[in-house]
Amino acid sequence: MTKINKEGFRKDITPFFNQFVLSIPTKDRQSTPFLVTDGDTITKVNTVDELLEHKNDVEVLQTWPGKVKSDVFYFVVKDLKDHLKKGGK
Repeated sequence: MTKINKEGFRKDITPFFNQFVLSIPTKDRQSTPFLVTDGDTITKVNTVDELLEHKNDVEVLQTWPGKVKSDVFYFVVKDLKDHLKKGGK
């Protein structure tokens, strides 16, 4: 199983989901792809709809590009599903 060293990744996902991930229609390609880890496999996923098809415990990395620097965020698919259930954008 692929192990992700989460040190240095941002985990404050609510603003990330609202202002970046969900600011793009769920069927449209993200400006930066999601990197999804499932067992020993790392897969590039381009849309939120594709991402939501994965199991809840699948780990995800995505870069939020900024004007001066970019941040990499870590979450599991369940985090995004829960955010959407709570009425997130």
